[in-house]
Amino acid sequence: MKHVSQSAKRLGFHIHAAGFVVGMGVITLINLLTGPPYWVLWVLLGWGLGILSHGLCVMFSGSAQRETT
Repeated sequence: MKHVSQSAKRLGFHIHAAGFVVGMGVITLINLLTGPPYWVLWVLLGWGLGILSHGLCVMFSGSAQRETT
């Protein structure tokens, strides 16, 4: 994999986070309008874990690069 700057990684995370907020808002509204069962919580859990791992990778990849260079 080619070298990607830390600022590009942060930008990618911010785009992912914005998509998460917008996407969760839309599907939460859909789920509230359609009523029970409230399946949106499963989406929140799965996507939330994905964005958490993305954020951790971005945060810790920069510190590892600074130590090796």
